[in-house]
Amino acid sequence: MKLSGPHHFRRLAGASLVLAPLLLLASSAVSPALKSDEGAQLAVIARHPDRFYLFSMLGLVSAIVLVPALLGLMHMLRERAPGWGYIGGGLMMLGNLLSIGDWMGNFVQWQMAAPSADREQMTALLTRLDDTPGSALPLQLSGFAFLLGTAVLAIGLYRARTVPAWIAPALVVGIVANLAGFVASSVELLIASSAVLLAALGWIGAIALTESDDGWEHTPELARARPAASSAR
Repeated sequence: MKLSGPHHFRRLAGASLVLAPLLLLASSAVSPALKSDEGAQLAVIARHPDRFYLFSMLGLVSAIVLVPALLGLMHMLRERAPGWGYIGGGLMMLGNLLSIGDWMGNFVQWQMAAPSADREQMTALLTRLDDTPGSALPLQLSGFAFLLGTAVLAIGLYRARTVPAWIAPALVVGIVANLAGFVASSVELLIASSAVLLAALGWIGAIALTESDDGWEHTPELARARPAASSAR
């Protein structure tokens, strides 16, 4: 399939905006209990190795699929709010790419919890990885970049009026709650936040999938209609 045409990229971006949060929701739904204590977390993984593997794989694929989704969001803002789109989308992209490394680290934990591994040594190693600033910094930077980028991009979407007004705060709430879920090791919060992100990003994806090629390449239909309605009044 050729992706050079506007309708091909529109479909790719639209599908990615729906699939990325859907995969994240599926990842959260199958996740076993998450623990802040390294030894307790390895014990949970040892009891549920298949669920933890599926949780990690779905999360990894979600982060990969999010890349064209973010490009689509930046594309939607390039005429009416390009600066907000470039900065916000760029920061979100940075946070997302760093999060891919974090998802890959889950597969290391998966093997750390294998029956043949020395649990005491693996717990000590995982504790050092979590407590050492050099290894913890990318994860912290990922969350900060994602949060700041989402706030900037949400402002751009609201100012450009390319999406319904409720989507901008829903994106911020969803990302904040998702990051809080990981910090608090709360599977319930991860599920709830993923559902919020699915509603917001999925709605944008539906707009992209149903948009005309002309509207996608120029000013989106929603943004074009509002100034016209305002001038009519």
